[in-house]
Amino acid sequence: MSQRLSRRKFVQVSAVTATAVGGTVLGAARAKSAENGWSEVESPTTKTLHGAVETVEGPFAVGAGGDVLARRASGWQKVVEYGPQARSRPLTGVDVTDDGKAIWFVGGSGVIGEYNVATETLTNYSAPKGKTSTWEDVAVTGNADTDERLYFVNGSGELLVGIRQDSGVIKYKKVIKPGGGSTIPGIDFHSRKKGHVCSTSQFVAKTTDGGGKWSRIGIDFAGGAFFDIASVGPKDVNVSAGGGTVYRYDGFRWTPHVIDDDKQGIRAIDRDGENGLAAGNGGKVYERQSAGQWTRYRTPVSTKLLGVSNGSNGVDVAVGAGGTIVERTSDGSSGASGGTNNTSAGTNGTTDASSLSIPDTDKTVKRYREGVVEFE
Repeated sequence: MSQRLSRRKFVQVSAVTATAVGGTVLGAARAKSAENGWSEVESPTTKTLHGAVETVEGPFAVGAGGDVLARRASGWQKVVEYGPQARSRPLTGVDVTDDGKAIWFVGGSGVIGEYNVATETLTNYSAPKGKTSTWEDVAVTGNADTDERLYFVNGSGELLVGIRQDSGVIKYKKVIKPGGGSTIPGIDFHSRKKGHVCSTSQFVAKTTDGGGKWSRIGIDFAGGAFFDIASVGPKDVNVSAGGGTVYRYDGFRWTPHVIDDDKQGIRAIDRDGENGLAAGNGGKVYERQSAGQWTRYRTPVSTKLLGVSNGSNGVDVAVGAGGTIVERTSDGSSGASGGTNNTSAGTNGTTDASSLSIPDTDKTVKRYREGVVEFE
């Protein structure tokens, strides 16, 4: 299967990967810890967090009030407050470039922003062509400030595709509706031009030409709401849904798997090849064991988890209501413990905490700019 570097994989092959500060696991303050390795850590916000991703400088999260958070050596910190427009619009979706050097995030009232973690530059691209509907999610392929293809979906069921030009300008294509007018809560791409969307009306579609044309592939028999989608390949797609269900597509058929016996909603899903994590109501996370098997873990929290990041750099993260952050390191200990590093590989096959690329100094926004765009 030909697949681009996933939003998690890049750390293992990037030259910028560095060792953790002082050879120890991160020292974020721990609130509560579970025996399964998941711990709640102190959060710099009480506002709901909607998404999490991994960058070359460790995990980032976004949420209400326009907050962008980063995991530093001393714990989680705010990098951006009030969003790219300084108007406190909620941020609802986030993705990271293939090289892990920039995150793109979207949200209420047409908010679109880019934060380059390497240059500490915040760029505002909000409300292109006057579109102020809430953007629900974003998918990005390509490298930071070089050759990105950007896919934005909103509450009106619209898709806007942007392409980085050699001049640095983002050029937008005409807006289309892949599945009518239903809200699209999830979009994900497994290569530059091949990916999937899901809508709130039990609609899933694929594209192979970068979003120009879409073909419906299901899910006709589904009865609950869809929340998120993970596109690993043309024959490997997961949709997280209500009723404790994750749907699996093998290129021919959909199979429902009830991974939560309490049948609570699975709000977020993240895949990295064979590995995968999901999160949802009741503070629970789920780890993929095989195509149809997931192991449920109870974290120390009972709040709704809305975003999850399957970290290849040694830290898995889930975020949610009230600014909640729970995490697990690949050696099974909490990254919040401040304990001695385990240099062996983690049991889930990810790189252990010794390869973390977490800065030991605070970083915020050093530069702000307005993005330049044009339209077809």
